[in-house]
Amino acid sequence: MVVTGSRADTTTLTRIDVTADEFERRLVAHGHSPDEIRRLWEELAVSEAETRRISRVLGLGPLIAVYLGLLLLVAASVSLLAIYWNDLGTWGVLGLAVAYLAGYLVASEILRRRDLTQPADVLEAVAVGWVCLTSYAVEELAGFWPAAASDSGGIHRGLTVVGIVGLAAAVLLMALRPNPLLLVPMAAATALLAADLAEAVFGAKLDDLSGRQATAFVLPLGLGWIAAGLWLDVTRRRPFATWAHWCGLLLTGAAVIVMIPKTVPGFALVGVLGAISLFFSAFVRHWSFTVVGAAGVLMATVSAMSLVGGMAPLLVAIVGLALIFVGLRWSRWRESIQIAVLNRIPPGTRDVVRRLAP
Repeated sequence: MVVTGSRADTTTLTRIDVTADEFERRLVAHGHSPDEIRRLWEELAVSEAETRRISRVLGLGPLIAVYLGLLLLVAASVSLLAIYWNDLGTWGVLGLAVAYLAGYLVASEILRRRDLTQPADVLEAVAVGWVCLTSYAVEELAGFWPAAASDSGGIHRGLTVVGIVGLAAAVLLMALRPNPLLLVPMAAATALLAADLAEAVFGAKLDDLSGRQATAFVLPLGLGWIAAGLWLDVTRRRPFATWAHWCGLLLTGAAVIVMIPKTVPGFALVGVLGAISLFFSAFVRHWSFTVVGAAGVLMATVSAMSLVGGMAPLLVAIVGLALIFVGLRWSRWRESIQIAVLNRIPPGTRDVVRRLAP
C-alpha cells in the first residue's frame, strides 16, 4: 500500500510503501488492537483505480445542476407519456416504455464508461420505473390487468405483479453493478407489496381501509430498512447505508404520520420520535437522521398550532429557539453524548456502535 501524507512543518508530500504485515507489526508495537489496525488499513488501502474514480466525482454545484437536468428529463418523459396516453393505446405505451427503458440504460452505460457514476446511477434507478410500466402494458395485453377500476381483486393482483417485477429488476441490476440508488426503487416496490399485503390480510381495498390498517405492514418495513442501513454501516458500505436509511426513515415517518391520532398527544409523539432521531444521529452520523429528526419536531409544532389556541405563537417561538440552540451546540453535544453512552455499554456492543459512524 502507498500512503501519502504531509508533515506539520512543511508542505512536501511523502509516499510510504508498506505491506499489511509491516503495517500491523508497527501499530501493534504502539498498543493498537487488531480491530483498530484492520479498520485503519481498510480506510487507507485505496487502490489507484479507486483514486481515479474518486477524482471524477462531481462537486456539489455541478452535481446539483446534473440532478436538476436529469429531473427535468424524467419529468419530460413522464409528461409525454401522460399527454398521449389515450392516443398511444396499450401497444403504444408498451413501445414507448421499452424505448425509454433502453435509452436510459444505454445513456447510463455511456456515462459509467466515462467514470460519471453519479448521473449514471440516477438513470439506472429511473429505468426500473420503466420496467414497471412495461410490466403493466404486458399485463394489459395479456388480459391479466382488470378492465374496470371496480375490480378490486384484479387491481390488487395486477399491482402485485408490477411490484414483484420492479423489485426483481432492481435486484438484477444490483447484481450486475453496485448502485446504491437502486435501493430507492427496491424500497418503493416493497412498500407497494406491503400495501397489497394489507389489502389481502384485511380483505378490503386500500381506499376502504383505515390509516392504521393500510400502514400496518409499512411501519415494520420502514424499520426493517433502517435496520438494514445499520448493518450496512457496520459492514462499512456507506453509500448503500445512506440510501437504506433514507428509504427506511421516509417509510417509517409516513406510516407514523398516517397512524397517529391527529391530536396534541399524537403530534407530541411525532416530536418525541423526531428528538430520538436527532439523538440517534450522534452515533450514526448520517445527516438523514438529523434532517428527519428536525423535520419531525417542526412538523409536530406546526401541526399542533391549531389545537393549542392562543398558545400557538409562544409554542412555535420556544421550539424555534430550541432548534437554533441545538443547531449551534450540536457538534459539541454529539461528541459528549457519544462518549457518555459508549462508556456505559458492554465492550462488544461498544465496538459495533463505533463502527456505525462514518
